[in-house]
Amino acid sequence: MTVEVNGRPRELAPGETVAGLLQKLGLGNGWALVERNGEPVERARYAEVELEDADTLVIARAVAGG
Repeated sequence: MTVEVNGRPRELAPGETVAGLLQKLGLGNGWALVERNGEPVERARYAEVELEDADTLVIARAVAGG
């Protein structure tokens, strides 16, 4: 299946979860905020939310600094 991640197409296996995608991207669950099809995804649900073909995701990473 194909999903769009931050404006770029990405091929994923059927049944991939938000948590699995974040792991593949090297982001981890703790520092990433995810919006799926215009709706925020609760961080506590990343492991259970399965992505579907043609989903559009926006992923933002929290960065600390000063």
